[in-house]
Amino acid sequence: MKEKVIRTLTRVEGLGRMRIKMEGEEIKGVRLEIFEPPRFFESIVKGKKPDQVLDMVARICGLCPVAYQMSGVEAFEKIFHINVPVHIKDLRRVLYCGEWISSHSAHIFFLHLPDFFGKQSSIELAKERKDLIEKGLKIRKAGNRIIEVLGGRHVHPVNIRVGGFYRMPRDKEVEEVIRLIEEALQVAEECLDEFTDFEFPDLERDYEFISLGNGERYPFMEGKVVSSEGWSIEKEKFEDVFEEFQLPHSTALYSKIKNKGFYLVGAIARFNNNLEKLDDDIKEKVKGFYPIKNTFKSIIARSTEIVYALREAKRLLENIDLKESPYVEYEIAEGEGVGITEAPRGILYHRYRVNKKGLVEYANIIPPTSQNQGVMEEEVLEGLRKIKGNIETVAEKIIRNFDPCISCASHFLEVIREG
Repeated sequence: MKEKVIRTLTRVEGLGRMRIKMEGEEIKGVRLEIFEPPRFFESIVKGKKPDQVLDMVARICGLCPVAYQMSGVEAFEKIFHINVPVHIKDLRRVLYCGEWISSHSAHIFFLHLPDFFGKQSSIELAKERKDLIEKGLKIRKAGNRIIEVLGGRHVHPVNIRVGGFYRMPRDKEVEEVIRLIEEALQVAEECLDEFTDFEFPDLERDYEFISLGNGERYPFMEGKVVSSEGWSIEKEKFEDVFEEFQLPHSTALYSKIKNKGFYLVGAIARFNNNLEKLDDDIKEKVKGFYPIKNTFKSIIARSTEIVYALREAKRLLENIDLKESPYVEYEIAEGEGVGITEAPRGILYHRYRVNKKGLVEYANIIPPTSQNQGVMEEEVLEGLRKIKGNIETVAEKIIRNFDPCISCASHFLEVIREG
């Protein structure tokens, strides 16, 4: 038995490596090792006030801080029995649109696209397709500006509070954002058209797709937890159905459906479970890909969500009364609450228990990348058996299909061959 080791995965957020076990030329096993030190956020937030927690959990990720705040604020508002008005719900939805736009465009144009052109980096791709990189920058600029205007800044936003926002955006800021959205929307639609013409490796597999659904709109915070197998549960039942477990080689917990197995979350799961909630012209454009069962086609799901999020943000911003109050008052209460929202990479679960003083006594956070960890290993194993080419290169491409958010940095690759 010999082993190939990819010491540090490239063009992903954070630190991880992969071990590929071989017997002769036959692939026998794959192990994804997430080795970044645990950061203990669930312990750090104990004893803190809810609004402090919202600012703290935003620091978990520089690419999806809004998701951490939104799952947290949903949980706390359930504890305090707060029903925020429609204009606050809509502004939060716009803010979440900004995060999807920013995160998806960063992944597609700077991490994922080079794989489809046989390039090692976006810098190398820019020499051949500068237009694509410029389009990506324009799209990401719109997403970042949405977060900045509604969140206070585009990295680790500071404008979210229990009950709403600390302040409403100004008219001129919203006008500027709408202009940027309109510019980005044109190029995003052009990119979706181009990406649907890509040739994709043959890697069709059956998964159980888990996302939010059953709501009236394409899900950011709305609905229940739904499965492509036809069942659904209330958010509060999540830990009754799903369980986390740890393996010695990873500092991230795995997650599976109890008495069943691994499942897939993220853009593909949302796409497959909620296609009917997209605009008719978008559905017409992408219906030939439904259901997506090939993770290389995740670029189609993410590009579709960028177009949807840009349109949705524009629709909502054009109809929001900015003279409304930015928040509602509430009374502190003892209790426990769950929040589940759709981070760019999939469902993000938060559960908090608050005491009579309004301080957090318990926290549990389950991020999407840890939920996808088992599926990623299975996918690489299957892909290496099906797709010809350099083993390390193929393995990394498959991992990048998932856009894993191991932390918030990209690293360079060192490959070690052992055995």
